[in-house]
Amino acid sequence: MKQNHLSATTQRTVDSPAEFALCRDQFFATPLADTILPWCFPELSRPAVVEQTNAFCGTEDFQFAYVNPMLQRILRETSQGLSISGLDQLPTDRKFLFISNHRCIVTDAALVSLNLLSSGRGTCKVCVGDNLMTTPGVSELMLLLNGVVIKRSGARRDVYANAQLVAAYLARQIDEQRYSVWLSQSPGRTKDGNDHTDPAIIKMLGLAGAKTRADFEKLHIVPVAISYEFEPCATHKVRETLLRRTHSKYQKTAGEDVVQIRDSLVANKGHVHLAFGKEIRLDGAADTDVVQEIADKIDAQIWSNYRAWGSNQIAHALLTQSPWNMDTPYAQAFLDLIENQVAELTAMGLASDLTREALLQLYAQPVFNARRADASRP
Repeated sequence: MKQNHLSATTQRTVDSPAEFALCRDQFFATPLADTILPWCFPELSRPAVVEQTNAFCGTEDFQFAYVNPMLQRILRETSQGLSISGLDQLPTDRKFLFISNHRCIVTDAALVSLNLLSSGRGTCKVCVGDNLMTTPGVSELMLLLNGVVIKRSGARRDVYANAQLVAAYLARQIDEQRYSVWLSQSPGRTKDGNDHTDPAIIKMLGLAGAKTRADFEKLHIVPVAISYEFEPCATHKVRETLLRRTHSKYQKTAGEDVVQIRDSLVANKGHVHLAFGKEIRLDGAADTDVVQEIADKIDAQIWSNYRAWGSNQIAHALLTQSPWNMDTPYAQAFLDLIENQVAELTAMGLASDLTREALLQLYAQPVFNARRADASRP
């Protein structure tokens, strides 16, 4: 009988009811749960929320009955609504590997997973880096969101061995039609607005087989583009970008992930669009070129399907000195947002001109990428 569970003790996922119950209880005992519960469920007491989840048998129950209402409330109170395209065009008789751009620690994967679930396609496994598994509450939440932990730190041999284990596990989920899979196109969130597929991610997936075209096509890869009108955690991202530029590295402080999860959940997101692309086809791609071929095809779809909002267009116009009416209420509100964030970053000791340019680049880059994708079409 095939083992579907990852065997490495520190690189795990939640598959059995017993594992789910343990993870759920651990999550509710953390400070992050104390922070999230009152905001997401103001009408319920903490014991009432906990009691409701005692009847759940696994992550799918938890997501449908607990995470879905929480996410709906978040979207209702912090966004102008969610629009979706492309999901209804995907066949319902198979599972997919959804490779997505990554802008928000929690919301990106949750939006994909819960919309799959509500459309009758079941939830999906969500790949998360082990860097998120060191903070109490965050690690349990990632597993309750059906996370599969990918080892990114430690000895190279251990990282490679874990990558083989994870690749085989994910391939089995899809081949046996147990779960679809969500995976970010690169390690960590996009910090500068330039959504780009890291070929190392594709190489990792190929460890489940011989890295041939046929092996990758069995994964049914579908690119997904997630577009926020107002960038989640923009000031955090720009600060990290500028500090990396200055010091060549960035060291997160204790509790930083919790702060960014909280900020991304409660901040204004504006309009949000979730675009499911078309399954990647590799006809004609030689096996020796298949990794880069897949990465290029994913980039092309994400760049083309990214919904460019007014915020993106205004930032692009400012950076390129293109004509744009900056006197509209919308433009003035966006410019005020940028200046407020510049002031916040300047108070942290960063130069105002550099922060302003980095913030505008964060918003403008999807427009540059979309034009690049259009120019490369035959």
